[in-house]
Amino acid sequence: MLTVIDIINRVLGYFNVADKPKGKAFTWVALIANFYLLYVAIQNLRYPDFRIRGALFMLAFVVFLYFIGLNFLYYFTNKTTKFDISPKVEKWLGSNAAKKTAVENELRTQLGAAPAQGVFSQDQLLTADVTMTEEQQANLDTLVDSLVKQGVLSLNYQGLDDKAVGRVAQETQQPVLAIGAPFPLPFFDLQHLDSKLVITGGLNALMAKPLATVDRVGLLPVEAAQRDYHLVVANVFLIGGEQKLLGRSGLRKEAQPYSLTVQLAYQDKATTGDRQPEHEAEPLDSQHTTRESQRETAKMTNEPAPSTSQAASKPLPTRESRRHRHDE
Repeated sequence: MLTVIDIINRVLGYFNVADKPKGKAFTWVALIANFYLLYVAIQNLRYPDFRIRGALFMLAFVVFLYFIGLNFLYYFTNKTTKFDISPKVEKWLGSNAAKKTAVENELRTQLGAAPAQGVFSQDQLLTADVTMTEEQQANLDTLVDSLVKQGVLSLNYQGLDDKAVGRVAQETQQPVLAIGAPFPLPFFDLQHLDSKLVITGGLNALMAKPLATVDRVGLLPVEAAQRDYHLVVANVFLIGGEQKLLGRSGLRKEAQPYSLTVQLAYQDKATTGDRQPEHEAEPLDSQHTTRESQRETAKMTNEPAPSTSQAASKPLPTRESRRHRHDE
């Protein structure tokens, strides 16, 4: 029986079959093999010299039948029984219950482990709205495939079964991603291309490709944000893909395109003196150009050009000068 189960495990491993379908297959194999154990027990009970051995085989059949029945409840229904001793057996064997609890808590908070891209206070971070072209979407899908092949990213809901996934979905009222919590990219950067902000990322800096374009930073359009603030990328998380969410009769599976959640850190340019003033003073050479143009206009109209020095040196009329003009 164990040999058959091991063979099936190896075969299904080539097809990346999820845990629950694999468990169903193992349950059917164990049930069939257990009835062969019953046949051996009956054959031994027929002979006096082998009845003790037959009784031991019969006891093993009953024990295996009990656990196979629990597997049928677990894999084929959503029911439980108070006679289930699996948690105690799991504890005796040294289970990873603490790890599963930590994974569930991580999925509840929807926060992945942030990479080392700098430490920023919360008031320095803003969520950016991004869009993706067909080329950028293809680059992101290729990156996900590479992460899975490298063993960096898994698509098995962090090893949680449907019951655990259902608990997380019930508490958060949100879909549970096959990648687990939002996954931080191994490498990411922000490229300033003309008036655009492009998010690049990849397995490393040498393999980085454009993944998304920033449209808004917080409530500001990207042009206004670039004019008034220094912007750097703080976090880039992968989201989307296969996910499970609550339906009318339990969990249902959906598939969404992969996308990114981007957080940018900002610093006001006014604090560093880099902001350009909105209205600049008129350059001094423009005044000289205006005076020259006035002189050229005066020549064309045969009128004397205004002279600033003459106007300044001409005396203002006085009372004596006015009386002299009247006597004349």
